[in-house]
Amino acid sequence: MKKSLAKRRGGVHTPPAMGEHITNNSNNDLMIGGGIPQHLKPRPLTTAFNRRKFLTTAGIATAGVVIGAPKSDAAFFGLMDDKPVPGIPHAWVQAKGSDVTRYARYVQSLNLRNITPRMVLAPHFKTRGRVHNSLPPKTYWNNMGATLKVIDAMIGRMGAPLREITSAYRSPRYNRAVGGKSRSYHMQNLALDVQFRGVSASHVAYVAKQLRSQGVFRGGVGRYSSFTHIDTRGTNVSW
Repeated sequence: MKKSLAKRRGGVHTPPAMGEHITNNSNNDLMIGGGIPQHLKPRPLTTAFNRRKFLTTAGIATAGVVIGAPKSDAAFFGLMDDKPVPGIPHAWVQAKGSDVTRYARYVQSLNLRNITPRMVLAPHFKTRGRVHNSLPPKTYWNNMGATLKVIDAMIGRMGAPLREITSAYRSPRYNRAVGGKSRSYHMQNLALDVQFRGVSASHVAYVAKQLRSQGVFRGGVGRYSSFTHIDTRGTNVSW
């Protein structure tokens, strides 16, 4: 490996700077955004799937995720008018202003096949007691792209739709409120906690480790009873 994806600063691994990349010496795949090879970019996606085949395999529930996405996502681009978006607290949208639509556009620009901006935004308006979560700082927005592409590839590998992103970015205050680790990668917008329909958390973790062992990404995979943690920190860690 010509260049390490993790830089040591005081003994703590930090993700690569935006735009930093290395070359994989086994197949010369370009690694991007914390550990995603160029071949895993959604178009084309070599380990992904034919859309028609995926819908057939995953059934009506999956079709609802993919086919229903454009209509629900279209609502995001009118967020600043007086019409509330189903599932998103209108007061939260008004408080965050145009950053909500900008972040939604960023997610849409990733050209994910099965993950909508609404799915990604949902965890950001959660609360714990009186503590509200928030959108990530703009300097962290690009960090999330690599992790989302891993999840998108996992949908294709398992043939099962994403049920929910239970946690994405966490503000430091919200991270403390939910009992997160002091150096949680959620605070760097590199981590996702996810649930899939009809698939156990242990199997999701197994598939994530498979993809990781194949060089699809480098990062953390954590198995919990009801969800799976996946991040693209640049070094492989499992728990």
